[in-house]
Amino acid sequence: MILKHLKSAGLLNNAPVTYVICKIDCGDLLSFDSYVKEAQELFRKSNFPIFHDQIVKDIRITTDHGIKIDEQEKHTYHFISSDYEDGIVVSGGSLFIQTKNYKDFTKFADLVKKAHEIYSSVTEMNLVRAVGLRYIDLIEPANNQPLSYYLNDSMLSPTFGDQVDITPIEARIQHSYKTPLNSVLFLRLFAGKGHKIVPDDLIPMIEPLFITSGKKEDLSKCSPLSALIDTDHFIQFNPMKDATSFNVAGLLDTMHRYTSHLFCNVVTKEAIEEWK
Repeated sequence: MILKHLKSAGLLNNAPVTYVICKIDCGDLLSFDSYVKEAQELFRKSNFPIFHDQIVKDIRITTDHGIKIDEQEKHTYHFISSDYEDGIVVSGGSLFIQTKNYKDFTKFADLVKKAHEIYSSVTEMNLVRAVGLRYIDLIEPANNQPLSYYLNDSMLSPTFGDQVDITPIEARIQHSYKTPLNSVLFLRLFAGKGHKIVPDDLIPMIEPLFITSGKKEDLSKCSPLSALIDTDHFIQFNPMKDATSFNVAGLLDTMHRYTSHLFCNVVTKEAIEEWK
C-alpha cells in the first residue's frame, strides 16, 4: 500500500508550523445572512463566542480577449475561539477552519468535523464539492544558522561562488503534484527577508484573529531572515459527494499524510532533529 511508504517527521515538540487551514466547499450559497444568528449561537456554545464580519474584495484579472478586471465583494463571517487561536469562517457555500496554535492533527480534525456538522445542520448543505488542507511553516534560523541548515539545496537559490560577488536575496518556488487520491498537492516556498507569518493571500483570513485580540502588529513579526513553506493539498469531487457517504476526517488524515511526506522531503534531517 502506498501510504506505508510515506515519510513522517513524527512528533515535533518545536515544529515550525504557524498556521493551518482547512476548506470544505459545500456548493453555491448566494448568501449566508439568514443563517448567521442560528450559526453564531451554535458556534458560541462550542467555545467560539467572538463574532467578526468583514467584506473582502476579490479581484480577478483575465487576458483571454484583452485585459478584463472583475471585482467582486465577498462577505465573510468569522467565529473566533475565546483564546483567539482558532477560527471558523463562512463565505457563502465555503467553510474554513483555521488555527494558529496547531498541536496535533487529531485535535484539528475534530475541530473540522464539529464545525462542518454545525454548518451543514444550519444550512442543510450536505454535499461536498471540494476539500483543501493547507499548512504554513515558518522557519526562523536559530544560533545564526543559514537557511541551508534547514532546507534542502533544491529549495534555495543557486549560488555562483565568492569570486563573482553575487548574493541571493529572495527565493520563490512553486511545484505541483498529482497524488493517487486524484488530488493536487502544491508546494510553495518563499525565502528571504521581511516576510509576514503567512503568504499574502491568507492575510484576509487570519487577520481577524489578530484584530479581535488587539494584536494586529504580531501579524508582521518575523525574523530578519526566514522561509515560509506552504503545502497546499486540494481534492475536488465530480460529481459532488454526500458528506454522510464518506469519512471527511479520514480523508483529511490521508491528505495530511501526503502533505507531511512532502514536508519531510523539503527539510533537512538536522532540522527535524532540532524541532524534536
